Amino acid sequence: MAIKDLYKEVETEKKNKVKDSSVVTMSREDYISEHKNLIKVLRSGDKKALEAEAVKQEKEMEDKVGDAVEDEVEDED
Repeated sequence: MAIKDLYKEVETEKKNKVKDSSVVTMSREDYISEHKNLIKVLRSGDKKALEAEAVKQEKEMEDKVGDAVEDEVEDED
């Protein structure tokens, strides 16, 4: 097998590989923006802002990982 054929085979395998759903990634820019907002809301202590952020975070989790997270989160209390 020629080396270029081997590279093509590896590249094809990478493209066809199913992503690990146990890993969530985000860009550095999104991470910084997300955490700046969270810190601001948490420091303000404003009940309305805290509730709005909780709803936003809950929606994000449902969109990214589905309903399975609700059981895990409830168990942490």
